[in-house]
Amino acid sequence: QLTPFVGREREIAAVLGLLRNPDVHLVTLTGAGGTGKTRLSLQVAAELLDEFEHGVWFVELASITDPELVLPTIAATLKVKESAETAIEQALQNHLHNKHLLLALDNFEQVVGAAPQIVALLSAAPKIKIMVSSREVLRLRGEHAYPVPPLGLPETKRRQTAAVLAQYEAITLFVQHAQ
Repeated sequence: QLTPFVGREREIAAVLGLLRNPDVHLVTLTGAGGTGKTRLSLQVAAELLDEFEHGVWFVELASITDPELVLPTIAATLKVKESAETAIEQALQNHLHNKHLLLALDNFEQVVGAAPQIVALLSAAPKIKIMVSSREVLRLRGEHAYPVPPLGLPETKRRQTAAVLAQYEAITLFVQHAQ
């Protein structure tokens, strides 16, 4: 990342706890646009790099609006190709079947119709985990939704010193971007 990560220690710990739980395979980070879901997922993914034998893979879905393109995009990220006898869904399931990896799927809200395909991947590959960032939950069996709150702000009714204001994550982020 080009800038240091600001705050979110509680959120990082909570999401790491979910993904480290052997019974959890799908975590969805939810929240309004601009709350930091992507940045949080990148930070969590970075902290988990050494825990997944076959890696952590970030799949950017922001430019996709057709749910039918989700699996081909995941496959392209993983360098999995379909063949004349194997469709992309089957090729991806075959590739992931014995893998121990984390897929971080970003901006899923615009392709939420592909949610059943995520369940199929999880069913075919019992050792993978998927972390999704989305403005809405996917409403899938086994999904663990984690609402990402906005960064904390000071009370506007009281005058605060610069030192006190600097303790708020939103102010720290603002100053970092301004500099």
